[in-house]
Amino acid sequence: MILPPIQEIKKRRVALGISQKKLASSVGASQSLVAKIESNRVNPSYDVVKKIFEFLDRMEQPKTGIARDIEKKDLVWVRRNEKVREAAEKMRQLGFSQLPVRDERGEDVCIGSVSERQIIQGILREESDPKSFYEKPVSEIMQEQFPVVDEGLPVTAVALLLQHSQAVLTARKGKIVGIITPSDLLSMNAGSTGNLTQRKKVEQSRKQTEIENSSTI
Repeated sequence: MILPPIQEIKKRRVALGISQKKLASSVGASQSLVAKIESNRVNPSYDVVKKIFEFLDRMEQPKTGIARDIEKKDLVWVRRNEKVREAAEKMRQLGFSQLPVRDERGEDVCIGSVSERQIIQGILREESDPKSFYEKPVSEIMQEQFPVVDEGLPVTAVALLLQHSQAVLTARKGKIVGIITPSDLLSMNAGSTGNLTQRKKVEQSRKQTEIENSSTI
């Protein structure tokens, strides 16, 4: 296996925001050895350099994270005996597009769901008296419950569930603690801009190294 030039190690490490100490501990070497390698004051073994580049490669891979990283903890419920207008008002005030439904006892067990889309469709069906729709109990219009997953589930698996459901509830030790919606996935993408910038810097460093190497041939 042909390894990249040793000069790339420092450029890629700095671009990733990794300290010499962190790099050294991750590959089973001393910080002083990493410092000497980067300053070209030692001729390191092939195995050490290989471990360093393998570690840098892993760190440059995009990280999708787990459900806990993107869940909203401020979970808001609506009870099945509440009026549709009460559910609609909660969504309007809090800026939510959907809410999980629980029973009258108030236990955090999801028995259904209600969304803006359902309410709008219901109003359109009640052409003669749309206001009467708002006085119906949520239990009459609610749809199936949101899926419940463990907080440790990978985000990629959550994304698959969101293709068929408007939201996913997250649980810790069997207790529901949060909610994830499609907008949370979009927020995760926005938040990963920094990682993307770092990867671009690394790629630029690689290209610059290739140019420098070709000019010396």
